[in-house]
Amino acid sequence: MKRNVSDFLLEINVEELPASYVRPALAQLKEAFIEKLSRERIEHGEVRVFGTAATLLCYVKDMQLRQKELSQEIIGPPKKIAFDENGNPTPQGIGFAKNQGVDIKDLKIKQMPKGEYVFIVKKIKSKPAKEVLRGLMPEIVKSIGFPKTMKWDDSGVRFARPIESIAVLLDKENVKIKLGNVPAKFIKGASAGAYLKKLENAYMLDQDKRKIEIEHMIKAVQKKLGLDEYADKNLLEETNFLVKSPVLIIGDFDKKYLAIPKDVLAASMSKHQRVFTLSKNNKLINKFIAVIDGKGRSMAKMKKQYANILEARLKDSLFFYNEDIKKPLSDQTPKLKDLIFQKDLGNMFEKIQRLEELSSFISERIGIDTANKEDIKRAAYLCKSDLVTQMVGEFPSLQGVMGMEYALKSGEKKSVAIAIKEHYLPKGMDDSLPETIEGAILAISDRVDNIVGFLGSGIEPKGSFDPFGIRRNSQGLIQILNHKSIRLELSGLIKKAIEVYKGKLKISQEELEKKVLNYIKERLEFLAPDTRPIELKQAVLKSGCNDIVSVFKRVEALSEISAEKYFLKAAKVCERTSNILKGAVGAINDRPLQINDVKEELFKEDLEKEVWMAYTANNVAIKNLIKEERYKEATKAYGEAFFEALHRFFDNVLVNTEDSALRGNRLAMMQAINKLYTNDVADLALLPQIIIR
Repeated sequence: MKRNVSDFLLEINVEELPASYVRPALAQLKEAFIEKLSRERIEHGEVRVFGTAATLLCYVKDMQLRQKELSQEIIGPPKKIAFDENGNPTPQGIGFAKNQGVDIKDLKIKQMPKGEYVFIVKKIKSKPAKEVLRGLMPEIVKSIGFPKTMKWDDSGVRFARPIESIAVLLDKENVKIKLGNVPAKFIKGASAGAYLKKLENAYMLDQDKRKIEIEHMIKAVQKKLGLDEYADKNLLEETNFLVKSPVLIIGDFDKKYLAIPKDVLAASMSKHQRVFTLSKNNKLINKFIAVIDGKGRSMAKMKKQYANILEARLKDSLFFYNEDIKKPLSDQTPKLKDLIFQKDLGNMFEKIQRLEELSSFISERIGIDTANKEDIKRAAYLCKSDLVTQMVGEFPSLQGVMGMEYALKSGEKKSVAIAIKEHYLPKGMDDSLPETIEGAILAISDRVDNIVGFLGSGIEPKGSFDPFGIRRNSQGLIQILNHKSIRLELSGLIKKAIEVYKGKLKISQEELEKKVLNYIKERLEFLAPDTRPIELKQAVLKSGCNDIVSVFKRVEALSEISAEKYFLKAAKVCERTSNILKGAVGAINDRPLQINDVKEELFKEDLEKEVWMAYTANNVAIKNLIKEERYKEATKAYGEAFFEALHRFFDNVLVNTEDSALRGNRLAMMQAINKLYTNDVADLALLPQIIIR
């Protein structure tokens, strides 16, 4: 019996990609296959992706050889327009049938919310998968996004690196496609499965297994030599995509280079030479491990090459280090006047002056003692000075690290030195955060200065393009404030950050304040905390994000009680009061409602009095619970106080009565109840109906 499914393979061979591009590209490749095969009605089994810096490969099990047939309903005009009262087709009915390529007798009638309509059921013919894949493959490959792309021929197609060859197999059939000016190569005789097997036999194809194997080999060597068992995770990830058949080289270097500070030595070896450092009792030793492709290589020759290149690099590092420490770090600071921060925002010396002001402002606001204030101000003055040293000029990734080392060598306080290093943290989503208060305050100052400066100059992220790291700075600011539980009003901090730019910014203060807060708010939706439902975070943010720590506390507390009955009651109170208040602005003398608009003498119904009594009896206690950040208890008190009373009220009392005074009074009461909770906790009316029913 002939099979109606076959395995499929796409192989893209390229000039070597940056290792950091590969894993995201593989994830996108897999996602694109699943999405676009589904769109084209081609059913399939498991989708697997494999890759190195030179190859991206996708393998699809059990792909159907034809599209699935599709029946589509096409709705036409209403029945009363398509047919006259005697059941005869009208010109409109005849026209609809003709346009759809069917006979008038094929029209069917369907009852819809707005009455009866004519419709047809149209069958869309299926195509062979091979035919569909010809058009689909270029679309899938072009959909892969990279941080940087290039054109490599006159076709106009962009990719991270030039595509050298491609292969597309559906079972044993070669699918003819073209990417740019590169046609698919012809693979003779092999099925997709056999070709995959051939690649698996040729090298370690699966990147996850390859990574595990590399780590296992490194730790086996470390164990054998009695060393610390550790492999740098970032370097492990990078190395994994640079080799196909990994083998290890164990080399050594001159002990004199151990005089270089540990962080500098590690960065010089791992980040720049891609070799793993080795240590014993947490102290580096003069040995290294390099991971190379083993096939066809002379191990002795490779070992010598690595040792020679590393020797040259370490020699430079030691020279730069010895030159830099000939003078104190503070001697470098005036040179920042010649280093541009951003063309519209002045030089780096002006930046550190702003950081001194901002860090002093923050220190004052959060009650830092005098001694620590001076340390923070000193760290602000020195925090960018290493940018003009020889070492950082050669190894930019060591900024902050060298600042700390040189500060200590210059006799600066340890707290000052650590703050210089920590103010660059976090460098990414999963990076470590500042642990000292000095480092945290300086990091906050640096980030808010960056955000305000770039946005104030008209620089904004576009899509995924964010070259100045505005989103990353916003994210870091949020993480630091929450990590150190720093209670600081964002609005005041932003105002101060705008003020210290002293007229350099292009955007008005009011507009810029809103813009900065919006960017921070966007990042909060992802971070506060990121495992919670987005709707709950939006509900909390609607009630204010001026205090980052409060946002995290509210999201965390409400997440923990979201299944409780009293939470659902509180949500319903928010929802019903919010709904009745929509359009109520200007309900009293063309101005917004105020709580003091509620006049007890205007109450006509006992249920009005009951609801207002619930408010007067509970509002102070609820406000106090909110003030004390006892959000779970505040939510319970709010739900229990108002749910039943409001339920009876809405079932029996008309709020939007024709009597304007009575209507305004009732709306003001609803406003008071609504704002009691939504002003400072969360607007639970934003939650999906399914949650709050």
